[in-house]
Amino acid sequence: MEVEQSRATGWVGWVFFAGLMLVLLGSAHAAVGALAIFEPDILAGTRPDVLLDLPLTVLAWGHLLLGAGAAVTGVALFRGLAWARFVAIVVALFTGLMSFVFATVYPVWAAIIIVLCGVVLYATAVHGDEVYDAYGR
Repeated sequence: MEVEQSRATGWVGWVFFAGLMLVLLGSAHAAVGALAIFEPDILAGTRPDVLLDLPLTVLAWGHLLLGAGAAVTGVALFRGLAWARFVAIVVALFTGLMSFVFATVYPVWAAIIIVLCGVVLYATAVHGDEVYDAYGR
């Protein structure tokens, strides 16, 4: 019996990190959204409530749906699916840009997030197909 060599590198770990973050953050946003659907006042006074002229119930459904989508994308990223790589790259780009916008408010935290987004972007864009190959397809 011949053993195949995998071409996966250590960057696959960063792709898994991106997937894990999507699952964790998506689950947290989905939980907040589910709670806010039944009790919309928990979102009252938050920044989205002030910046966006939307009813709190709409914001709650947005949290729930986007959070569920992020969690599903994270699981799909573990499997190395191409569409999940694309979504993860878009999410990382958006997160990095938003951290850059708020860099004057939270400079250290924003710098950490921007660096992590850069690593996740590189790992997912360049080495994301290694995850797919690691499953022997």
